[in-house]
Amino acid sequence: MSSLLLSKASGSVSLLIFGTAISLARKGIIQGASTVQRRLLVSLEVPSRDRAHSWLLAWMDEQARRQHLASQSGGQRRGEWIKDGLHLAGFAGSAPRPVKIISRDLAVITSTAAASGPTAAQQEAAAYQSGGPLPSSQPQATNTRPTRSTFSLVPGPGTHFFRYRNVWLRLVRERHGKLIDVTTGAPWETLTLTTLHSCRSVLPALLAEAEQMAASKVEGKTTVYTAWGVEWRAFGNPRKARRLESVVLQRGQKERLVGDIQAFLGRGEWYAKRGIPYRRGYLLHGSPGSGKTSIISALAGELDLNICLLNLSERGLTDDKLNHLLSMAPERSIILLEDIDAAFPSRSPPSSDGAEQSSAATKRPGVSSSVTFSGLLNALDGIASSESRLVVMTTNHVEALDPALIRPGRVDLIEELGDADETMAGDLFERFYGQVGKLVSFKDRLENAVRAVNQLRRKELGLDATGRYAAGSEKLTENIEAHDSVTSRRQQRSKATRRPAAKGGVSMAELQGLFIRYPDEAVEAVRELEDEAGVVVPEAA
Repeated sequence: MSSLLLSKASGSVSLLIFGTAISLARKGIIQGASTVQRRLLVSLEVPSRDRAHSWLLAWMDEQARRQHLASQSGGQRRGEWIKDGLHLAGFAGSAPRPVKIISRDLAVITSTAAASGPTAAQQEAAAYQSGGPLPSSQPQATNTRPTRSTFSLVPGPGTHFFRYRNVWLRLVRERHGKLIDVTTGAPWETLTLTTLHSCRSVLPALLAEAEQMAASKVEGKTTVYTAWGVEWRAFGNPRKARRLESVVLQRGQKERLVGDIQAFLGRGEWYAKRGIPYRRGYLLHGSPGSGKTSIISALAGELDLNICLLNLSERGLTDDKLNHLLSMAPERSIILLEDIDAAFPSRSPPSSDGAEQSSAATKRPGVSSSVTFSGLLNALDGIASSESRLVVMTTNHVEALDPALIRPGRVDLIEELGDADETMAGDLFERFYGQVGKLVSFKDRLENAVRAVNQLRRKELGLDATGRYAAGSEKLTENIEAHDSVTSRRQQRSKATRRPAAKGGVSMAELQGLFIRYPDEAVEAVRELEDEAGVVVPEAA
């Protein structure tokens, strides 16, 4: 009996010792592997909030696209994809072939674009002119092009491996449960790159290549940013930069704006040496359709700048968030505040006790923003205001703006964009129809018609020939006097050498819309204006 108990006890002790040994060995292996990993491996974590996250996803998408092109091209086209405009030959040692990512967990990225080639309506018109049979693929020809979708399979959530510059890397794409970005609805995720510690230099090289690839895709394009909470995010895809020649203003206005902005962008060190805040403000005002938004887009395209749209009436925007957004704007960007008069009209006059009413009282009904007028002034030119900033404000009613908002230091250059005059109308006509043969006479007729329509409309509004309120007219209001009072002496001296912008006539947007309606019929566009002005032109002309 005693021997049986002794044998059971020894067996239990043996199992205890064996289990303890296994546990210690397991812990030792884990600690040893952790030590080896810390000493031999290096990891790089890229959260989804960082810009490099989108760069890496785009880089993986491009590798998948090149792999697909390489597999389809075959022997005769094997070298074509190597000459792709996105190929980054500038990185020494970069492999000419796309990186093959070994993965069993995939995700799809779908891009849609209009298919190339003529539309069905264009094919039908070409067939009719050539006398050939009409295409019968569609019951009714349209001017729309069919869309073409492209699918790219990229690594999804999970573990993946790839070889980059002869170095193996492990990629872990991990999503954090059910957490999502409340502004975009995208799930929170992290990309983790791991490689040997001795090969850690490949990580910044990979990030640099991804950044350069992302930059090459937006080269020559304008990116528009909007405010999402306290950060800026790209709104849609980058759009083709607008050419400066496509916007017609009074002679010298475009050159003046371009020269001033170029001088500002090149004087960062000059501002720093003199201790002057490196920022500049512009105000563009004029009647609707005078080209304020168009010239801003063209300036961004001409000077390779991006545009940051900031809506001061946005729900939830506060003074602190406004300051933060202005200080965190992307580099080389125009911060655009459109229709500034709609957010902050002129402050009320002093009350009987001599004190101004609060800025909160100046907000219009229905505005849900918490930005105050004093908060805007401090953000533009206060102690906490940021530098390296270019702000452009637009308004249709300059007389409604408070003088404190547009004083020098907050607004350094004011440009008034007026309606179309004869010269501007002629320039826009040449952009649409050219100056060939008989069209020269139509251009002269257009200029005469624009002059006549401007005179007719301004007479009905009680304006003089320059578009200003005529003396003694009932429409001469206190707003016009306020408009004159907010203009500083410096700006008045500058304006004395310029022709004042005309109002009350044909706007540039109206002329552009007229030419778009008659893209190939210049005579019809001219006749429509002549009909309004009551101008009778002999048919022989």
